[in-house]
Amino acid sequence: MDVAKLGQRQLFGMKKDTLLKRITRFFQQTQQAAEVVEYLVAILFRHSICVGDFSLQPLNELIQQIFLNTPPNDTLRRHCLYFQHFFSAEEWQTVTQRLFANEEEYQHFTKETRFYKKLLEKKDLETSHESEFQFDLVSIFKDANGKRHTWTLRNTKQVHSEEETAEILGILTTLTIFQASGVRRFAEYVKFKSKKGCIDAEHEALQAEPEELVQQAVEDTSRKEKKQPERITPAANTSISNAPEKNQAPSSANQTHSHTRTQQETKAKADTTAPIPGNVPTAEPENQAAPSPTAKTKKSAAPPENTDDTDLRYGKSKEQIQQERDERAWRNKLNKILKRRK
Repeated sequence: MDVAKLGQRQLFGMKKDTLLKRITRFFQQTQQAAEVVEYLVAILFRHSICVGDFSLQPLNELIQQIFLNTPPNDTLRRHCLYFQHFFSAEEWQTVTQRLFANEEEYQHFTKETRFYKKLLEKKDLETSHESEFQFDLVSIFKDANGKRHTWTLRNTKQVHSEEETAEILGILTTLTIFQASGVRRFAEYVKFKSKKGCIDAEHEALQAEPEELVQQAVEDTSRKEKKQPERITPAANTSISNAPEKNQAPSSANQTHSHTRTQQETKAKADTTAPIPGNVPTAEPENQAAPSPTAKTKKSAAPPENTDDTDLRYGKSKEQIQQERDERAWRNKLNKILKRRK
């Protein structure tokens, strides 16, 4: 099974507890003692140069298991001296006897490590004072192909000695775990600079909770319902809606009375103006009727006013219709909010 390795981002960016758990799980799944030892050296470097506690005491049992039980290799021989304080005198003698054939071999493999160990111990004694500033260490290294690359380590201690800081950065050149496309990253140290920065101001908008939005919507709806005006009664409504009809046409009773009176007037007029027999004029038609007075009245009367009774169809004014539309839109918005919560 493939197990994800730890890189620069994990070793120099993760929180301590999460990082140590990842390293323990990696060793349990892979039994790669050489890689785990280099992970631990990188954490020792981080502990000495960064703000915060990254000590390896929680991994005491894992370290003893690696150096007392796993098969020896050159990586364990080269870095074992960093972990001497995790063993008693008798245990350390057992470790050296397992890893080295003689004292000369021990001195050869641990020569560089003894130099860096003294720097780490001195750096560990430094205490980082509280400050409003944050320091970042920006360094430049060359990879195995001689190509330069920049690397930034966040939240480091304030630099008191440029020479010592540069020498401690040299620890990274002894590690082979950092690679990009198969090329070793920290092959040669070039230079570094420490950048100081601080947060001048910070603000974050308070986000309203869904419960608050729903409560506000309910309150707004109740306030609108209280402000709603009284509606017009149906009786008044009927009188208003019938007004234009009276102006436009007479009632059926009035129409019947007018028709009867017109027939009587026409008959009387025909009797008085009837011609003498034999002298019937040819130009006039026999059954020509006199024009109706009602017809004259309709022609001469002015057309009724074109009143817009759209807002009176259902007994509501324009303001009431618009208010009900607004209320429906508000209820739809409230329902959408409640559906999102579900």
